[in-house]
Amino acid sequence: MNVSDTFILQLNISATIVLLTVGFVLLFKKNNVRANIFLGFLMLYPVISIIINIIFIIFHQHQLLFLAPMNIGVNLTFGPVLLSYLYFIQGNPERKTGFSVLHYIPALIVFISGAYYLFIPEEEQSFLLERLLKGEEGYINLINHFLLIHICIYLYIAWKKVKIYEEISFDMSIPETENSVKWQKALLGCIILVNILLLLSFILPILIIGKAHIYSDLIATPIAALVMYVFLIYKGLSYHVIYNQTEYKAFATAAEPLNHFIEELKKQSQISKRQTLYEEEFLTEIHNKLENLFNEQEIYTKPGLKLHDVAVMLEISPATLSFTINKHMKTTFFELINTYRVKKAKHLLMGTDHRHYKIEYIGELSGFNSRASFFSVFKKQVGKTPQSYRDNYLEKRA
Repeated sequence: MNVSDTFILQLNISATIVLLTVGFVLLFKKNNVRANIFLGFLMLYPVISIIINIIFIIFHQHQLLFLAPMNIGVNLTFGPVLLSYLYFIQGNPERKTGFSVLHYIPALIVFISGAYYLFIPEEEQSFLLERLLKGEEGYINLINHFLLIHICIYLYIAWKKVKIYEEISFDMSIPETENSVKWQKALLGCIILVNILLLLSFILPILIIGKAHIYSDLIATPIAALVMYVFLIYKGLSYHVIYNQTEYKAFATAAEPLNHFIEELKKQSQISKRQTLYEEEFLTEIHNKLENLFNEQEIYTKPGLKLHDVAVMLEISPATLSFTINKHMKTTFFELINTYRVKKAKHLLMGTDHRHYKIEYIGELSGFNSRASFFSVFKKQVGKTPQSYRDNYLEKRA
C-alpha cells in the first residue's frame, strides 16, 4: 500500500469511527424514541459506503466485487428511511414506516444483480475490478447515476413535505414545532450539500479526464461524513431535537393538531379532484366572504389573528379555509394577512393625516405585533423599509 493509499485509509477509518460513535449513541440512547433511531440509521449510510470502499478498492479484493452493487443497493433505501424519519420528527409517532414495497424495489433489483459477480470466473472478476477502479465499468456507473437521480427525487419530496409542514405550522401558530421545522430544513440542506459534494466528485473527473475516478469517492465520502457529523453535533443539539421519551411525547401531543390538519388537507385535495359544480360554488362563496372580512371589516388589523379564528367567523373547518386560500388565492394564510397588512401600512404612510404617527405605531395599526416583524415583512414585500418608503413618497410630493 503506497503513501497516498495509507492517507486515504486513515481518512476513511477516522470518518467511520466518528460516525459509528454518533450512530450507536442515537440507536441505543436511554429512553429512546424512533425519531433518534431513524436518524441513527441515516448517519450509518456513509459508514457502510466507506467500509465497502475500503474492502474492495484499497485492498483490491476482486472476490468481493459484488459489494459494489450491494453498496448502491443499500443507498437506494436512503430515501424511504429519510421520509420515515421526517414523519417521526414531525410528531407522527404512530406512523407506519414500511411504506409501499414499491419504494424498495429499486434496491432489491440492484441487490439481486450483485449476485452476478459471485458466479463469474476469478479472471473476469479481476478484470472487472480493474475497470471499476478506472471508472470504466459501465453497469456500476449506470446504477451510480440512477442512485444520484433516485436520491434527488426523494430529497425533492422531502423538501416539499417540510415546506408544507412549515407553512401550516406557521398558519396554526404552534410554537412547539418551531425548532423541529428549523431542524428539518437544516438537515435537508446538509444532505443536499453532501450530495452535491458527492455528485461533483463523480462528475468532475468525467469532465476533466473523460471518465469516472473511483478514488475520488474515497476522498469525498469521508469528507461528506465528517460534514454530517459536525452538522449533527452543532445543529442537532442546538435545536434540541434528540428527544427522550418524555420530551417526544410532549412534542407529539403539541404537534397532533398540526398533523391532523395536514391529513384533512390531503382529503380536501383528493375531494377537489372529483369536485362537483356545487362544491366549486361553495369554495367561491367562502372566498367572497373571506374577502369581505378583509376588505370591509379589516380583521387583519387584529394582532395575532390565527387561521382558526377566521375559520370560526366563516363557520367552516380550518382545513377548508386553508384549502380555499391555497386553491383560489394561490397563497398561504399568513402571506395573505401580511399582504393586507402591508397594503394598510402603505396607505397610512402616505396619508397626510398620519404624518405625525411613528413608524412603530403605523405597524401596530396595520396589525403587526412587533416592530421587527413589521419592518421584516414590509421590506420583503416592498423592497424598502417603512421609513424609506415614507421619505421617498414625501420627496416626490414636495
